[in-house]
Amino acid sequence: MTKTAIALPLCLMAALHAPVAKAGDLPAQRDIPADLSTVICPDADSARVMLTDYFALDTRGIFDTSRFFDGLKATRCEQASGPLMIREALARKQLRQREDGHYLAYRAQRPDGSSVFGIVDETLNDRFPRTAQAQWLALHAPSGRLINHNGGGKLYLCRSPEAAAGAIRAIPKLRESGVANPHQFRARDRAFAEAGCIMARGEFRITAVGRAIFVSTGYETGEEWTALEGLDAQGRKVGLIFDAWVM
Repeated sequence: MTKTAIALPLCLMAALHAPVAKAGDLPAQRDIPADLSTVICPDADSARVMLTDYFALDTRGIFDTSRFFDGLKATRCEQASGPLMIREALARKQLRQREDGHYLAYRAQRPDGSSVFGIVDETLNDRFPRTAQAQWLALHAPSGRLINHNGGGKLYLCRSPEAAAGAIRAIPKLRESGVANPHQFRARDRAFAEAGCIMARGEFRITAVGRAIFVSTGYETGEEWTALEGLDAQGRKVGLIFDAWVM
């Protein structure tokens, strides 16, 4: 009986057997945030083995999760999170011939000063939003632009950034969660009118994210009105209010 060979694209074959590169310089972002996933290993050798032997793509070009979990068992590494501060780059491995898929084995320091060894997705860590404004932009305006061409009452253009911020401050907190709060509706409508806010559409470059207030409209539904500063298509400074509720 003859064996049948499966031909794979050269780029995929290279990814399946991607070599571990020399460590090189420290990453652009040396800290690993508390809410970013990483792998923690018992020592430097196990981190290198985990990266070398168990971070790979399958024959479909997808990250091989089965092999990854086998590696956790074999090396006694485990999934964890920060906060950590990377002190040394031990090795690097690129799985894809694109911007993503770059993994770094590292020596890092915990907040208590103890040393740990692990592996992190270097590209993801470099791009991870580290401030409240960056997190808001990543969720609602990834390119730095808030785009709302359909209107729909989610975006308002106000008289000024100060007026937009004042309108948000004028809306009281909810009195009871999970139900509609009419006192908030009345205060919202009055505050928007006094701030000269009108429904808007278009694209705005966001330069500052201000205070937000949640308006409850029922069970697990609501509005999250956020005061914003931005620039319109002509580059003029504007004040905006946006409903950032995503559920």
